[in-house]
Amino acid sequence: MASSAESVPPAFNFSRASVVIIDNNSLCMELLTNILRGFGFRNSHRCATLASGTDAVKSNAIDLVLIDPHQHGELGFDFVRWLRSEKRSPSSQASVIIITAHTPVRLISAARQCGADYVIAKPFSITTLLDRILWVAQSEQRRGELMAPTDLVSSSGSGVELW
Repeated sequence: MASSAESVPPAFNFSRASVVIIDNNSLCMELLTNILRGFGFRNSHRCATLASGTDAVKSNAIDLVLIDPHQHGELGFDFVRWLRSEKRSPSSQASVIIITAHTPVRLISAARQCGADYVIAKPFSITTLLDRILWVAQSEQRRGELMAPTDLVSSSGSGVELW
């Protein structure tokens, strides 16, 4: 029989973690900011454009990026690719979660190929977002594992949750 200590998830203190939220929808950005504040994040950078997201990453050590890949005709995947290529930057290994309302298999594949850690489909539950943040916080070593895009889709109580 498993002890109660084995079933307790590890505790994380996010108060000193730095997060960048890149979304051109101000309502979504406000919602994400408030949710993250509830999780304990105190240092968030709200960016309505990829350019402002790039500036935030260049001037801060970032631990987590939440990004909608559809940004005024630009693709957030290019931002993630750029982030991963900045080897001298402490932010190059930041966890990246793509949050999007559009989740065709080709988007999931593109997210994986550019270096994102996870894709969450809108609408999502607060629990799903926290679970995925905890997953990437615990699983940095999973960045190199490859899975077929069709293996990455599972349904959750509120929307589709992707790898």
